[in-house]
This record gives sequence, C-alpha cells and structure tokens, in this order.
Amino acid sequence: MSFLNPTYLWALLGILIPIAIHLWNRKKIVTIKVGSIAMLTASEPKRTSSIIPNEWWLLLLRILMIALVAFILAGPNFKRTKYKESLTYVIDPELLHVKGMEPLLDSLPSQALRIMVNGFPLLEDYDFETTKSYAPKYWQMAQEMEHLETDSIIVLTKGLVTGIRGMRPTSSKGINWLVVDTDEKTTALIEATVLKDSIALLSITSDLKSLAYTKSNIAKNSEDIKFNTPKDSIQIHGDWVEVKPAQPLKVLIVAEDSLSHDLNYIKAAYRAVEKYLNRPIALTRVPKIDTLALEAYATLIWLSKNKFENYPVPTLVYRPDSLANQLIVNGNTKKTFFLTHRLNSENILTEHLPEKLLELLSLHEGVPEKASTYDQRTIDAKELQSIKVNQKSDRKYAAMYDLSLWVWLVLGILMGLERIVSKYRRQ
Repeated sequence: MSFLNPTYLWALLGILIPIAIHLWNRKKIVTIKVGSIAMLTASEPKRTSSIIPNEWWLLLLRILMIALVAFILAGPNFKRTKYKESLTYVIDPELLHVKGMEPLLDSLPSQALRIMVNGFPLLEDYDFETTKSYAPKYWQMAQEMEHLETDSIIVLTKGLVTGIRGMRPTSSKGINWLVVDTDEKTTALIEATVLKDSIALLSITSDLKSLAYTKSNIAKNSEDIKFNTPKDSIQIHGDWVEVKPAQPLKVLIVAEDSLSHDLNYIKAAYRAVEKYLNRPIALTRVPKIDTLALEAYATLIWLSKNKFENYPVPTLVYRPDSLANQLIVNGNTKKTFFLTHRLNSENILTEHLPEKLLELLSLHEGVPEKASTYDQRTIDAKELQSIKVNQKSDRKYAAMYDLSLWVWLVLGILMGLERIVSKYRRQ
C-alpha cells in the first residue's frame, strides 16, 4: 500500500491523546459508610500504581478512529500489477454514423475497441446515438493515446481535413492510422439572406476531395420555401435555416484630400460591389475617428498618413511599399490589410480591386464554422502519422486503486461502535 500524501501520516501522533485521557481518567473512589469497624480484620496495605488504564475497549476504538482519519488524509492507494493490451482499436466517432460499419466493429474484440474522445471510453459504454457528430483533433488525440495501456494502436478514422490542428505529435507507441473510405457526399443550406423580392441562399457541397459553395436566389413567394411563425427561419427541401435581414452595409472612410483621387476609385469599386450583391452599401467619410461605434461598420478604409491603430473591424490601410508585388497584402493583424500602391485605372482592374473589397466586407461571418460540420474532405493516412520516438516498452504496469472509500466505511462502523460502548459504559 502507498500514500498520495504521506506527510499527513504525522497525524498518527494524535493517538497519544486518547491514551493520555484514559490513563488519567480513573474512576472516582466510592466511600461506603458503616456503623462500626470493630469486627473488621486489619490487613497489610498494597502499593498500586496511581495511574492505570481505564476501559480498554474504548481506548482501542478511539485509537483506531484517529489512525483511520490520518490514513484518509494521506490518501491510501493499492498497487496492482496488470498487463497491457497487445493491440487496441481506436474508432473515430464520425465512423459510428456511417452505414456498413457495424459488421466490421462486431468482428473486433469488444475489450479492445475504444472511441476517439476524451478518456477513450470503450465502445460498449459510449452512447453514440445521442452524441453530436464532430471531427476530433487527430494530433491532439494522438498525444493523449500515449496514456493508453497498450503496445500498439490501430486508428480507424475518416481522416477529415478539419481534424488537423496544431503541430505533428511525437509518439512512443506504434500508432497505425487507417483512413476508411466512406464515399460520402453532403449538401446543405447554411445561410439565407432576405433581399427586396427574393432570398439569397448559400449552400455547401462536399465530398472526399472537394468543398464548394453555391449561391442562388429564390422568390419569397416560392412554393419551395416555408417560413416559421416568427418569420426568422425558412425551410427548403426539409432543411431549416435562419434568415438574416439584408441591412445596408456600412463602410467608414478616413481620407485626406491628397488621396482623394484614390478615394474616387474605391467609391467606384464599391458601386460595382453593390450592384453585384444587389445590396446597398453606405459610404461615410470622416476626418478622424473619435467616439464612433466601429462595430456597426463592415469595413474601415484608412487613406491617411496619420498614425494608424488596430481596430476591431476589417481595415484597409494605405501604406506605400515599392517592393510589394500585390496591390493589397495582409497586415500585422488578422483584420488589417495594406494598400501598397496608389490606385489608377490599370491596377484596379489587373489586381481585381472590387473583389478584394468584397472579401473585406466579411458578408459570411461564421460560415466557415458552420461549413466545417459538413466538410467531408479527407487526407491520406500518411499525413496523419505521428513522429515515432523509440522508447522501451514494458508489458507490465502498476494500476493504482484508491482505498479511501473503504477506509471511510470502516471509520463509520468504528464511530458507531464507539458511541454504543461509550453510552453503555457511561464514559
């Protein structure tokens, strides 16, 4: 037996307290009154110790109680040698929703089947019918597989592109990734925007090799759509999707007079975007930003030589760079972009200025997160392999079992016995 917190074993010194109490707690001398002592025979006095233990059973119970409390604080554990599994199968939860997987899973030993989620529960203990489908973070789960008590691991997975996050992990175990070809194709409606007389739809189509977005318009009075009672969602071909109102897109412009020529080109580009989107774009020019609520604007255009600060909206900043080979390049933050050259009738066409400004509008914010649910693109099994690190493996390992629950049970029994004996002996 071992202890998680052996320092608390010093509490065992507390057993001296009931011993001291019992040694000094002698029974009171009882005086018996008699009429005469004339007939009593004198006897030799005997010398006895002035300190004698009192109530041995109570003393033993109280010592055991204090000792058990000390053990509980120290965290008793029992080590037991167990043998590792020679082979463990880890199943991607995405495969549990694929038809035709049941015969394969039934052919594998149940005690070696685990699910690729936190804790790696056994397949028989995992309720996949009520669990939401999602792509695990494969490399993060590969690092956690190091804690599985097994020699080799075979991972059955879809190998979705969305499951690749972070750096390639290292592993001392033999992890073999097998990408199961499910030949699935998904099509889903992920966004709907109300226009004047129609509804703009954004759909996604994905298979093992590609992911594509499709835009289309449908009339509001079409028989193919159905509105819910609050009129904030529509149903098309069985799919319900939230409807967003097409509010005018607001663009804030901070521009100097020296760059008014460039500003005219930007305004012309936004008029082209407005016509393409069939959605109004409101341009507002201010000399400087003081207390404006920037969250209300879709884009900020900074055509000024004054010092620029990072703002929480997509921003195009004029920063000339003669060495740049593109008109618009990424800035120092995720939402900052630099305009590297002065605008003219040639570069706004060759560099596709309207398309660049359209990207800055972030019309479909949150769409990538929604699309990841339907993304069926896969990668090759070789891309999933972790970096192998040579490390000696032992077939045996020590399993720890917490004994605190049993100690609590014994302590409760002893406390009950102590109260019963105490009441009976009037102690």
